[in-house]
Amino acid sequence: MELTQFDTRVIKELVVYQKEEEAEVRRVEKLKAEGAEGADIRQAEAVLKEAQKMVPDAQTRMSAAVQELRDLIELAKDFEPPFPQDDEMLLKAKEALEKAEA
Repeated sequence: MELTQFDTRVIKELVVYQKEEEAEVRRVEKLKAEGAEGADIRQAEAVLKEAQKMVPDAQTRMSAAVQELRDLIELAKDFEPPFPQDDEMLLKAKEALEKAEA
């Protein structure tokens, strides 16, 4: 798998996990507000805890991917002979880095 494809996938995963966590928080709050059965609330809270575990993992993977992109871009600067600034891989790496830092 190409480095920038991996980075794009990691970014998308992080966004999905964050949205899932937010949705589960709302679900638990809704169940509590509606006076749902304790078992239903506990089950929803368990799902929320699982969703919350995924966010830090995805953040760690994204941080590692961002550092790899920075290293790649820095390496391209020091490359002899000079690395073409319009190289497709370098442009994709810069684009993925911009997305990750947004």
